[in-house]
Parts: sequence; C-alpha cells; structure tokens
Amino acid sequence: MYNQIVYGSLLNKDELKKQNINPERVELVKVSGFMRVFNQEPSWRIVKSIERAVMNIEENESAWFNAIVIKNLNKEYIEDLDNRERGYDRINLEDNAVTLYNSKEILTNCIIYKGKSDKQNGEILPNKEYFNICLEGAKSYSKAFYSDYLQTTYQNSLANKLELIKI
Repeated sequence: MYNQIVYGSLLNKDELKKQNINPERVELVKVSGFMRVFNQEPSWRIVKSIERAVMNIEENESAWFNAIVIKNLNKEYIEDLDNRERGYDRINLEDNAVTLYNSKEILTNCIIYKGKSDKQNGEILPNKEYFNICLEGAKSYSKAFYSDYLQTTYQNSLANKLELIKI
C-alpha cells in the first residue's frame, strides 16, 4: 500500500471527489527537501498563453511545503493515477521527508509526482483557473494550512528566478 502526497489541484476536495477519493480519507502533511513551484507545462489544461503553468516540485534541501496525504492506496489506483499525471514521474520519498501536520508523526512508503524535466519551463506563469482550484483547496483545510500554502508556493519571476506566489 502507498501513501500518496498531493500538492496541487487534488488539494481541492471537489477534485478529490472526481477521483473517487473521500476527502475524509486525507490528512495534512509537511514535505521536506522540496519546494512547490508553478513551472510545469500542462498535459491536460492546455492554454495558449504565458499563463499556463501548473504545479511541480523541485528538490531543495532547505525547503518544505504543505500538502495532503491519501493513505493506503493500492497498486491499481496508483497505475490509474500515473495516467492522470502523465507529465510527471512518480517518485518515492525518503522515509523522513513526510510528517503529519499536528502530531509530527513520520510517514513512510510515500510517493509523489514530480514534473518531467522536459515539461518544465522557467518562462511561464500560473494558469489562473488551475491556481484558483489549488488555492480554494488550500483554504478549505484551515487558516494555518492556507497561510503555509502561500508561504511555500513559488512561481517564475520571468527574470530567471523564483518568487512567492502572487494572489
């Protein structure tokens, strides 16, 4: 069984329901060693504008971001998810990378989707519709979770740098 870490549109409870996941099955987590950034070319949400980036993660030893975990998923579900996340590679997280929000309990056997390197682009901005789905999802958990989301989500600055997301 796998514990799937979710950090983008699946933060939104309506999006979870579309994937037949009961929002009551999720728990809030913090993921260390990565930063969340809008720098991924979309596979599904095709937009012909500079505002087309979807969420991705990048390795960064000193960074962390908040997310949710969907626990105890079977191999068949993960294989279906691989299709949905076709612009991403499924990776296994190190056993000390994920902790539950309140108890600080360490979760093991966690997987996450990281954008394929050929789909990353430092010259695009967030897709506004997608960003709002993610933002509403983050707001739905708690004020603290939402605040952490805003403080750990980055976008391209178009000057070859990253900056905190702008709302």
